[in-house]
Amino acid sequence: MSKISHMTHLREVQVRNLHFKEIMRFKNDKFVNSILTWFKSNKRNFSWRILKLTPYQLLIAEFLLQKTIAKRVEKIFSNFIKKYPHAKSIIELKEESLAKELKYLGLFNRRARDLKKTAQIIVTNNNEIPNTKEGLMALPGVGAYIANAILCFGFNKPVPILDTNVGRIFKRVYTFPVKGAPSRDKSLAEKISHMIPERNFKEFNYALLDFAALVCLPRKPKCNGCPMVNFCDYFVKLKVI
Repeated sequence: MSKISHMTHLREVQVRNLHFKEIMRFKNDKFVNSILTWFKSNKRNFSWRILKLTPYQLLIAEFLLQKTIAKRVEKIFSNFIKKYPHAKSIIELKEESLAKELKYLGLFNRRARDLKKTAQIIVTNNNEIPNTKEGLMALPGVGAYIANAILCFGFNKPVPILDTNVGRIFKRVYTFPVKGAPSRDKSLAEKISHMIPERNFKEFNYALLDFAALVCLPRKPKCNGCPMVNFCDYFVKLKVI
C-alpha cells in the first residue's frame, strides 16, 4: 500500500469512527430522555423513595431489599425504621429477635447477622455512615450495588447503580457485552457514568430499576409499550426475524 493510499485509509477510518461516535451520542441522548420521560408517568412510589431518609435508613432499606421483591419490603419498612431509628437500637436487639422481625423477607438469619455487625461498626464510627464506596463495601453484607445506591440516594453522588436487571436493559438496547455480574462490570459502569444526567441522576437510576421491573422483563419484555423501540437493537432483531 502506498503512502497516499495508507493516509486515505486512515482518514476513512477516522471519519467512520467519528460518525459512529455521533450516532452513539445521539442514541445515548435519546435513551436518557426516553427513560426519564417514561419514569414521570410510570415510577413506583415506594416509601424509601418518598420519605426523607438518612443514609442509615437508606442502608436499612437496601439491606431489606437484598434478594427479595420490593413489594414485600414495602409492607414492613416504615414500621421497621420507626422501631429501630438508629444503629444503637439494632445493637440492643438480640440477633434472634432481629431475625424474627425479618422472617417475612426470607434469608432472615443472614440479614440479621450482617445488620447487627454493620450497626456495631456504625456506632463505633460515631454513628456515621461511610461516604465512599470503599468504606461502604467494608461493611458486612454491602457489595458494589448497595454501596453505589447509598452514595447516590444518601450522599447525592451521580454514580451508576448496576444489577442484573439494569445490565439486561443495556444488553438489549445497545447489544452491550454485559458480564455475569453487572455490579462489578467496569466497562458497563463506565458507559452509564458517561450517560448519567448531572441534575436528574437519582431519577435516572430509579428509572432504570423500574423500567427493568415493568417493561424490559427477563423472559417476555413488553416491547409494544417500550419507548425505546425506535433505537433498541433487540427490537430491531425481533422485527428482522
